[in-house]
Amino acid sequence: MMKNRWLNGALPAVMIHLSIGSVYAFSVLTNHIMINTGILDKSVVTWAFSIAIFFLGMSAAFLGNYVEKI
Repeated sequence: MMKNRWLNGALPAVMIHLSIGSVYAFSVLTNHIMINTGILDKSVVTWAFSIAIFFLGMSAAFLGNYVEKI
């Protein structure tokens, strides 16, 4: 257990915001990813976004109770 209360509250909150924000930023960067990787089909790039959103939802569903207990 961490003794510093800022690390107990602030650090996990920042990590959660970074993970959620990075997934939603992906939708903004789709065109840049297509250009830089040479992928011409947008559906290929959006599959990665769909998988990330799926795992974000699954982690919230299964780990939500654990986070509430802690």
